[in-house]
Amino acid sequence: MLLKLKQGSLRLLNLILIAAVAVLVLDVLLGVASRYLWGAQVKWTEELATILLIWVSFLGAAAAFEARAHLGIDFLTARFTPSARRKAELIAHLCTIGFVIIAFLLGGSILVRQALIHRNILPALQISDVVMYLPLPVSGVFILIYELANLSADWKRRETEPGEEHQHD
Repeated sequence: MLLKLKQGSLRLLNLILIAAVAVLVLDVLLGVASRYLWGAQVKWTEELATILLIWVSFLGAAAAFEARAHLGIDFLTARFTPSARRKAELIAHLCTIGFVIIAFLLGGSILVRQALIHRNILPALQISDVVMYLPLPVSGVFILIYELANLSADWKRRETEPGEEHQHD
């Protein structure tokens, strides 16, 4: 079930990222072109680019978690025994899951709730500033799915290959 959820969410994430990057590129091109053609930038292009860059950054981080491409420093754990390395990896997974729940999901939800309460409007786009805070809990859901799937895969790999060292992708 977790594997199907991971695969389906990855398809959705990739579609969102492709669309967001395409719109971001078009938006920036419009901003630059309007500056050169009319001597002034279209007012909303900079604000839209900022929002899209926030979304692409957070969702891109989620995609990195799925691909296991996030930054890791293993010079210390490389010296561990295979058993100690497995324990360290399990602790790293659990710490990551805890951080995502606290910072991304809970913290992000608080930010979104506060933005909804204050009802701030972005001046150029005339939309709620909630769009600037939503990427935190949304990307948190994706990261949590991928980290749980990675934990499950690593756990199963350890059970089926007890004597072999685990290699990251």
